Amino acid sequence: MRALKVAWDNSIAGRDKAGTGVYATQLLQQYATRNDLHVTVLSGWSNSHTGSKPLKRGLGTLQDLLWMHAYLPAALWRKKVDVLHAPAFLAPLAAPCPVVVTVHDVSYLLFPSYFSRWWVQYLNLVMPRILASAAAIIAVSEHSKCDIIKFYGVSPEKIRVIPHGVDHERFRPGAVLDAGWARSLGIENGYVLHVGTLTRRKNIPTLIRAIAELRDRGEWGNRQLVLAGAENRAIQGTQEVLKTITALGLGSSVLLTGRIPDKYMPGLYAAATLVVMPSVYEGFGFPVLEAMACGTPVVCSESSSLPEVGGNAGIYFPCQDHHGMASAIAGVLGSEVKAQEMRRKGLERASHFSWQRAANETIAVYREVTGL
Repeated sequence: MRALKVAWDNSIAGRDKAGTGVYATQLLQQYATRNDLHVTVLSGWSNSHTGSKPLKRGLGTLQDLLWMHAYLPAALWRKKVDVLHAPAFLAPLAAPCPVVVTVHDVSYLLFPSYFSRWWVQYLNLVMPRILASAAAIIAVSEHSKCDIIKFYGVSPEKIRVIPHGVDHERFRPGAVLDAGWARSLGIENGYVLHVGTLTRRKNIPTLIRAIAELRDRGEWGNRQLVLAGAENRAIQGTQEVLKTITALGLGSSVLLTGRIPDKYMPGLYAAATLVVMPSVYEGFGFPVLEAMACGTPVVCSESSSLPEVGGNAGIYFPCQDHHGMASAIAGVLGSEVKAQEMRRKGLERASHFSWQRAANETIAVYREVTGL
């Protein structure tokens, strides 16, 4: 087999510090160790426009559209690549080579009010054409595959399910929390952790109500809920989180850290007593996998892909049931035997996920669509 010439569109994923950005970074690192493919990373044009924020945003959007649908196809033709991988939903409407596109979820269809209106309108316009013209579609979970089929009528044979991996060298039991950094943020021992942006889809107010119930039942003590995630003003949810904390009088029990630098994440997971993920919807759910890889018990909602990732290692509850969530949390906090069992199951479950496996399966899709 000759080496494949792969073009990688990093124009969107390269700007994302979370989901699609992690996916892109990890696969590209795997590809760098291979001699059976040559990867050309295309990162888009930088937005250096000046003027008011609305003007800069408008010019940047126009620039991105021109790059994606005009410049990129021409670059693919000039470079004579075998296949283009679009790792973050969007791809050129026309390309001179087979296109593989990764669709992480369809949250913009299920929860359009959570996103900027123009972004939802744009996706609604182009996604049917992108998916119809793609040579293959990668979904990161069986649940996402089912959503793609349901909403776009794509043939199941066109979709390959390739779960994310986890970096086991970094996310591992015994990963050390930087004590000085933790103190600077006000993080205290014995904390319960949530990782994710403060958006409505993450369902954080329901988690806060569960913590208030545990407090009222005398089962919370002086524990701390650490909300590790950035505010995203383009997506609704932050104000609702803040208002819920205030209304329930939990200001001294809930710590908002903002976005956590990547280097601190393994230690933050490993030192947590418990990780809770109450999301309404997730295409995959990185925090579930990363927490299990660190040997930390995970309690999460039974919605979307989360049980698919957590398997028998997690404890699940209906996402809008704060009573059930409170009971699930209390069941782990109140039983070291239960917590140890969950740590063991979580480590075993996480061992089935790796970025090497994800890279191998993705390269197999390239071979399939090119016939090379």
